[in-house]
Amino acid sequence: MQIERNDIDSLNAELSISIAPADYTERVETAIKKYKKNAQIPGFRPGHVPATLIRQRYGKSILAEEINSMLQDKIDGYIRENKIQILGSPMPASQDQEVGNWDNPSDFRFKYQLGLAPEFDVDLNSSITFDYYKVIVEDTLIDRQVKDMARRFGSLHTPDTSAADDMLMVKLEELDTNGELKEGGISSETTISIEYISDEATKASLTGIAKDAQLTVNPHHLSANHEDLAKMLGITHEELHNLQGMFRLTVTDVKRMVPHALDQELFDKVFAGGDVTTEEQMRDRVKSDLEIMFSRDSDYVFKREMSAKLRKMINPSLPDEFLKRFIRLTNEKPITDEILEREYPVYADQLRWDLIESKILGKYNIQVTYDELKSHVKADYASRFAQYGIPVDDARLEEMAREVLSKKDELRNIYAFLQEEKIAVLVKEKCTLNTIDLSYDAFVSKVQHG
Repeated sequence: MQIERNDIDSLNAELSISIAPADYTERVETAIKKYKKNAQIPGFRPGHVPATLIRQRYGKSILAEEINSMLQDKIDGYIRENKIQILGSPMPASQDQEVGNWDNPSDFRFKYQLGLAPEFDVDLNSSITFDYYKVIVEDTLIDRQVKDMARRFGSLHTPDTSAADDMLMVKLEELDTNGELKEGGISSETTISIEYISDEATKASLTGIAKDAQLTVNPHHLSANHEDLAKMLGITHEELHNLQGMFRLTVTDVKRMVPHALDQELFDKVFAGGDVTTEEQMRDRVKSDLEIMFSRDSDYVFKREMSAKLRKMINPSLPDEFLKRFIRLTNEKPITDEILEREYPVYADQLRWDLIESKILGKYNIQVTYDELKSHVKADYASRFAQYGIPVDDARLEEMAREVLSKKDELRNIYAFLQEEKIAVLVKEKCTLNTIDLSYDAFVSKVQHG
């Protein structure tokens, strides 16, 4: 068996494999003998089917199987021995490039296409600048968080009339064009939080009213979120889009969440351990926790923009036509040209980042050990339990970590995450960071819209 490589260009190559009878005859005969032992053909006892009959009935398919197996072994070995970096998998060239007669086998010749990985370098240095967005934890943000904590552990009261932060238990009934209850119309009992209503006129009309009050409302003014409004009315999203007219709103109850006092009882409920004893300490702790949380968000945005910038800077070329053909052949379902052309840029963009990431990992010798994987999982679980004030010993964390890492998908995802984390740390060390302070709202916009 002989194999020859022909480089079409820097990203595409072709392998020509020549196979002579001497290469496959012995393998085919061995396969026929093995097949003969297990063949069950009417009129013959198992294991006593004549080899000539086996060859006559199954010889062609056996020959194809053996040659295909030889081809795969030879191609894989050639790629490995010559250290060829490929994308996708070797693909047979078009059928008309096959040489050989399956009915009267002799010499065969096959051609396979290879998509070659591009050659490039990644040099991380101080001349490369990345923006790093940092949230400024302002007093207004701390005030909001403290208020939310106090309300979360507050108590529910029933006031005489509603205020802007209250909840209303209401009955909504559809009206006809005359303002009367519509026969067979929509009727639903639900809860409305006045503070989340964006229509100011509707919010004002629901503020300062008591139980049993009735008023006419436009249901579309109760919530800007169509999914939430559909659930409130007990109808489908599609039905909501066709909904017109007004509703009668009857208040069945008024509920007010009275915030918990900023006292030791609240501090102990929110922060386990008893180290927070004053409102000032609470605010300091809230600020510290927010800074930690936002630092993770900042890292998320940094990694997103870092990968985008490196892709744009390096922009490794790809064997696009080869990869498109590879996608067509390996896709579980048939894929149209229109879908392929629309989705290929996303696929290619991710592939470019995978190649850049792989280059960085190799060049800078970045590795993730099993102990690091385990420590990451343990820390993650310890943090989750701490949120609810639940103590958990190291032995239990160790057991949970081993269980998580025993699952291949979980292991692969955590491994990839830690690789990405280490690359981000490396980039911060070697490149220049331009720290940009943002307000919370500006940062949220950055996260959502880029």
